[in-house]
Amino acid sequence: MKILTKEDLPLRQETAIAIGLFDGVHEGHRTLIDDIKKQQGLFSLVYTFDGKPNHAAYKNIYTLQEKEEIFEDMRVDGFFLQAFDKEFSQLTKQEFVERLVNDFHAKHITVGFDFRFGRNAEGTTDYMKEQSKRYGYTLHVMPRVAYREEKVSSSYIRGLILAGNMRETAELLKRFYFVDGTIEKGNHLGSKIGFPTANISTDKLLPQYGVYATIAQIDGKLYRAVTNVGIKPTVKEDDTPNIETFILDFSGDVYNEEMRVYFVSQIRQEKAFANVDELRRQIAADAHTASEMLANLEVYNDYIIC
Repeated sequence: MKILTKEDLPLRQETAIAIGLFDGVHEGHRTLIDDIKKQQGLFSLVYTFDGKPNHAAYKNIYTLQEKEEIFEDMRVDGFFLQAFDKEFSQLTKQEFVERLVNDFHAKHITVGFDFRFGRNAEGTTDYMKEQSKRYGYTLHVMPRVAYREEKVSSSYIRGLILAGNMRETAELLKRFYFVDGTIEKGNHLGSKIGFPTANISTDKLLPQYGVYATIAQIDGKLYRAVTNVGIKPTVKEDDTPNIETFILDFSGDVYNEEMRVYFVSQIRQEKAFANVDELRRQIAADAHTASEMLANLEVYNDYIIC
């Protein structure tokens, strides 16, 4: 996949463009991608925008780098990130359409049913349809995609993640939700009680505090794992959330290695235990549950980015 910048414009090849924010790259977004990929003879291009800032009140589902990786995995030809700066925000609806035609050589455009564009969001899909004959492109407006009578959206999926509902999250994303990070040195409590963990930090959205059956990916290899997300109430030191992963059937020094953790299913919510011995017994039970649940990792290949 080619990452395009302003320096590559105007494009020479004719394109099929999917336009959107693509925060979750969810089931609704996949229909947009499928549409541009089937346009024979056209360069399939994802045209997206600067995401909302990642802060305490709004955590992104995917980082920009992760979105690029996902689109490459989906076999898209090109990717363009539009800076939502002052100049862009003042484009009229006609100027926006002209930019797609002149700078991106658009011959096919696909957008969601509620897509708005141009200054003050004055542009609609009806306007884009009206201009298609004038500018010589075809337009496909993707209808509303629903799941259990709810509109499939990044906000809806964010709610599933916050509720710890990783199975439905994976069903809508068509991949397991994941977090990446560099493995850090912890306080070694896990090692002391027989369950050494690989700890990572992230600014991304965290699932509901609890214990999860997970798949750990290190140096391209996949391992069965159990992961705790939370503040360790039994041995609480502060309120900083931790992501601690006990990798099953694995031994070795992985400090400073990059690790991706795929969340498969919640085993239980976080709770405080009376003492460390009780915690040890529960971790053993959680590891056994995760081991049985993940007995055959090959069945999950379609939900993992390799």
